Amino acid sequence: MGSPMRKRLWNRLGIAVALALMGAAVRPCPIASAAPADRKGKARPARAKATTRQTPPGDAQGDPAAGLKNPRRIIELRFEGLTNQYINHLNSPDWITRSVAVISLSRMPIENATDAIVRRLQDEKKPVGQLVAWQAMLARAPLLTEKQHRIWQTVTEKMIGKNLFHGDLRIGLLEMLSASPATRDGRAYFTSLFRTTSSLDSSDIPTLIAMGHALRAWGDGELVDGLLRALGNPSTAIRAELILQAAGVGVPWNRTPTAAKAYAEWWRESRQTFTAAAPANDGWKRLKPQFIAAPVDIDSVDLTDRKWRDELELGRLELRQYDFAIAIDCSRSMRPEIERLKRDVRIMFAAFSQVALEPRVGLTLFSPGAIVKHFPLTGDLGRLMGYVGAADIMGPAGEEEWAGALQQTMAGSKWAPPGRYSRRAIVLISDEPITKPQGDRAVPLAQLGAKAGFRIYGVMIRSGQGGKNNPLAVPFDRTASAADLGPGGLKQGGRGGQNRAGQGKGKAGWGYYDTIASATGGQAIDVRVPQGIFGLGLPPQADSTGKGRDKSKKGKANIGNKAGKPLSPVAYAPIYRGGGPTNRVLTMALVDAINPQYADRVEPFVKILVCYCQKAANRIPEKRTWGPPDPMEPNRN
Repeated sequence: MGSPMRKRLWNRLGIAVALALMGAAVRPCPIASAAPADRKGKARPARAKATTRQTPPGDAQGDPAAGLKNPRRIIELRFEGLTNQYINHLNSPDWITRSVAVISLSRMPIENATDAIVRRLQDEKKPVGQLVAWQAMLARAPLLTEKQHRIWQTVTEKMIGKNLFHGDLRIGLLEMLSASPATRDGRAYFTSLFRTTSSLDSSDIPTLIAMGHALRAWGDGELVDGLLRALGNPSTAIRAELILQAAGVGVPWNRTPTAAKAYAEWWRESRQTFTAAAPANDGWKRLKPQFIAAPVDIDSVDLTDRKWRDELELGRLELRQYDFAIAIDCSRSMRPEIERLKRDVRIMFAAFSQVALEPRVGLTLFSPGAIVKHFPLTGDLGRLMGYVGAADIMGPAGEEEWAGALQQTMAGSKWAPPGRYSRRAIVLISDEPITKPQGDRAVPLAQLGAKAGFRIYGVMIRSGQGGKNNPLAVPFDRTASAADLGPGGLKQGGRGGQNRAGQGKGKAGWGYYDTIASATGGQAIDVRVPQGIFGLGLPPQADSTGKGRDKSKKGKANIGNKAGKPLSPVAYAPIYRGGGPTNRVLTMALVDAINPQYADRVEPFVKILVCYCQKAANRIPEKRTWGPPDPMEPNRN
């Protein structure tokens, strides 16, 4: 480092920072349990027993001047102090605090942090907590030793046996498995995934693409043979062809009964070349992070950034009570979202049950004609499924009853009192802009709700035009992060309504959703849904008319479907941004509920949690018949 650069770094860090860091490194604070939070959600400093440690000669810790001569050592000492703090948080009885501590540890580019994450991976009993540690291992794969990698492999095999990987977590798992030569267990997992996935289910499409990438990395002939056999049956052929295309085979898209012959000819000519490629023995050193970021680069750290102090302030994060109500528009164009709710309400309840000791969910159905039906909060999943089963299209054409739905949702249940470990949340879902008379009634209700501790979220269902027929024609999104980008590339979801309470800057129409949400500190998101109910596991012919067409509302195509355009019987389910509306709503609401102050660490935890809870969804086996294929755009990944 040159002299001018050294002087600039001295000036930036300053004597005060050096002394503060020295003190932090000298006094690691064992924390038997997580620090409690104050009424504003900010963790109070935990009391700690003073401990001492010997200072090596010339250590910056014992000599501030020496620290200034070696700024990198100051940063290393700070990371050592942070690592010790987070390791102590791993002893918390609150498993969510332990999980967020692991995410915090994952940022530390030092050996002690890696050792602690490996131990957490082995010792954590909570499935989602273990998945968090697994993702932290993926994030720091290049730093692992051979021994640590073998431990990771062994624990992974046990986790697969427990069926812990769901949703997009399967992508990271496939990447990890295919970074090493194929094994019997790896082939068995691949084959099991093929049996249980569906190319009619939007939540499975990214996994099917990742299976193709894994097949290409392994170059495994046994797996290719199995996929070629699947090409003869339309109920398996369509997803088999997607995997083969994602593996980069040199065959044009087919999706007809002649596919088996076309791919067999390719295999006879290319088998030797395809199987010659295999992962290097140390291929796992080149794995990339998925939901948890890689350790920071020490040379890029600015220790004057307050986040390196705030990171220590982890309090209890598990909730005692979480009350969540869904107010959904049941006008005629909303049938796809009603069907989605029936499929995904189990995912929601499973997620709430993970983060709160006493979760409850309520439902309000509303439509034109001033129709509002409210089902009160319940902690009984069976009763909740009965509520959702009653949801159906209702009411005449006209103005939806948004304000009445909000009023009845807030007044129609006995909500848990708001508090440090208790939350009240409402999500308002509709595909229509709110009219001025309704908005003028709803905004004051939201303002009163804010005073009563409610957090309201708006979900605007919008037509998603311009979707691709070919899932490989768009960049592969391993983390559903592209889904958080709304129209115009604006970031949406995942950060809840932090620092937004009372803004109320929305305008009439669609803007009312933001006005209502921001009045309570919530957020409104724009959800682009491509094609009616297609993507929920049902065949294309199961659309509202049974012909793949939409005539459910005069003058308006069903969400995402062009009027009168039939869907091909061999079409692929559309890829939803962010994993779909349910994933986005859960991420947004749960980050807020757990602690939006630490959203940068809570959000990865919530995304892993939501993926895991996909196991609760109603799964529909893929059933197809042959039919004319739709045209496919060129592959891009």
